[in-house]
Amino acid sequence: MNLVSPHRGYPLERIEGNSGSMETWVGTFDRIAKDLGDLRDRAHRVAELPGVGDAISRARSDAQVIAGPVRSGIVDAQLLSSVLSAYADAYSAHAVPANRMIEEIRNAHAAWESAAGEAEQAGLKALWSSRSGPDDEATKANDDARDAMATADAAKKALDELWTSWETLYTSWDEAYDKALSSLVSGASVYLTNEEKALLDQLLAANDPAAVWQLWNANPALRDALADHYPDIIGNLDGIPYDVRAEANLRRLKELHNRLQFLSEPQKSEVAALWDEVEKKNGKLISFDPDGSEQTTAALWYGPFDAANVSTLVPGMLSKVNGIGEFGKSARDLIDGTGDAAVAWFGYDSPEVPEEPFMDRAQNGAPALRSFLLGLDAQPGSRTINVIAHSYGSTTAALAIGSAADGLGVDRFITVGSAGLPDDAQVLANLQSPDAPRIYATTSANDFWAPVGKVTGWGHHTDPASLDGVTTFDSDGGVDAAGEPLLATPGHSAHSGVNFPGQNAPGGYLLKGSESFYNVREIVRTGEPGTEPGGEGSEKGYWDLVAEGMSQGGYGLGY
Repeated sequence: MNLVSPHRGYPLERIEGNSGSMETWVGTFDRIAKDLGDLRDRAHRVAELPGVGDAISRARSDAQVIAGPVRSGIVDAQLLSSVLSAYADAYSAHAVPANRMIEEIRNAHAAWESAAGEAEQAGLKALWSSRSGPDDEATKANDDARDAMATADAAKKALDELWTSWETLYTSWDEAYDKALSSLVSGASVYLTNEEKALLDQLLAANDPAAVWQLWNANPALRDALADHYPDIIGNLDGIPYDVRAEANLRRLKELHNRLQFLSEPQKSEVAALWDEVEKKNGKLISFDPDGSEQTTAALWYGPFDAANVSTLVPGMLSKVNGIGEFGKSARDLIDGTGDAAVAWFGYDSPEVPEEPFMDRAQNGAPALRSFLLGLDAQPGSRTINVIAHSYGSTTAALAIGSAADGLGVDRFITVGSAGLPDDAQVLANLQSPDAPRIYATTSANDFWAPVGKVTGWGHHTDPASLDGVTTFDSDGGVDAAGEPLLATPGHSAHSGVNFPGQNAPGGYLLKGSESFYNVREIVRTGEPGTEPGGEGSEKGYWDLVAEGMSQGGYGLGY
């Protein structure tokens, strides 16, 4: 039985290929390109030999004659290697799993056909019974028909889901195949000279973002080739200038957005969210990795790249790139009317609810944030660097910033609704060293989960407000400098929501109009909160009422 997919009309047949064989040929072409590159370098050295005389002249002439064809051979070998390597990756990522699904689809199709036939027979029996059979027999026949139709519908739904997944894989493979053919025809190879390859190797081996910055700026003639051919590397390498990274990542995002309808969730909603921020909100995509982590990671920059005051917003538990727009709005509101810049940094795999008590996600995410902050500090010029972290984001940020006594160049570390800082003695000592950033902290009296997270967490019990020299600020209402009322943060959320599912109210920690956000903005702008603790307009919250109940001999809140 020859089946075709219902939406795209692809034939359900095996995609032929052998990943191992393709990788072997990639290695062969790479060796040929390297050997030819060495030969070309020797020819160039011969062509530059000093001296006079027929022998020297002939040698220089022969070397020049050799150099031309050798360079052409290098281009051809690297073209074949790069095209075959890209296609081999696509074959493994898309064709192999598509091939695995063929038998499953055939079985599901047969199951649906069988169920549909049984449903048709049950329907005919129900129709016959309703006309000529006893009432109880007609009732049973109708029930059997409904059950059979439900079974057929479920089989059809299962088949449709398989077809959708298979079509997505087949489409991706088909596009990769077309791209490979097009590259071979046009000669659009990933061709790098030996000098360009050497620079790429040096960039990847650099000890820190400052070294990356120096290498990049010391080799202006080699940079375009690397950015053109390796946007996935250049777009995510800390120390590379942000305008170069943004351009490289935008190209990759456009490629995905152009085939948005063929992407599966959650990538479809993630690409759409990033596209909205880039196209409509003037965000610059300074990092983007849709493949390398458990979650898609990304960072959006708002404001000028040469801003003298830059804030990085770090989200907490359950933060995914498809929700980056909320943090993007906070970033834009933070810099509105200023010449500052802000970054929505979704650069780590945030924890799910069962993972929040543990340090694993923070330990995995802190090196990425550390590298990003070092890269920010390595850019030319002086600037004030602020880190604003919500919930578990403060755990991750503290681990990164506290990895060095100088705080990685961070000037202000602002925690909102912290889930607890790491208990590591060296991290805490670094956070309180003379060169550490100034630390600020707030926890709303309505926030049920932040105090619970500090108590129940394994390895992150430390309340930032307990550290020496920390400036605490309110998030429980109050008024701004003009006397206008500010919202109390009603729960643990950064933007909207209270503490439990189904609850919703404005005033999140990073939502414009809340006392928390007003204070964060003033800290970024002036170094000090904008409201007085317990000042005019402050409201009592959940934990205030608990404390009152305890002080009166009860258990708080009437129980």
